Amino acid sequence: MLTIEVEMNIFVMITILFIKKGVLKMAQEEKRVVVPMINVNHNSGDTGLEIRVDIAGASKESVDLDVGENGFCIKAETEDFRYDSCYMLGHQVKQEEAKAKFDSGLLKIAVPFKDTLHGHKVTIE
Repeated sequence: MLTIEVEMNIFVMITILFIKKGVLKMAQEEKRVVVPMINVNHNSGDTGLEIRVDIAGASKESVDLDVGENGFCIKAETEDFRYDSCYMLGHQVKQEEAKAKFDSGLLKIAVPFKDTLHGHKVTIE
């Protein structure tokens, strides 16, 4: 008959063997969530928005971008943390015409306005 200590050692060795073989996976710690820095500007023709999202450390494959007519949500993963946030836009946009390009941790999004903007110019005194 085996002692409890021997049985525990056998259990630990079998568990380690299963983990190394990929049969058993240890519970992973939840990654810390970081809100990415963004910059939103009208494009040069004043026909849409240029949005820049800083997701340094993330890979292109990990980026998940969802654009709606009033805002957008972004998720991306790095080795140590994950980016996750949503933003409202000041103007409605044509979400189906959004284009995005990722380069060295910077996601550039271009999206046209839904309607032409016509505001009233206010004189500043």
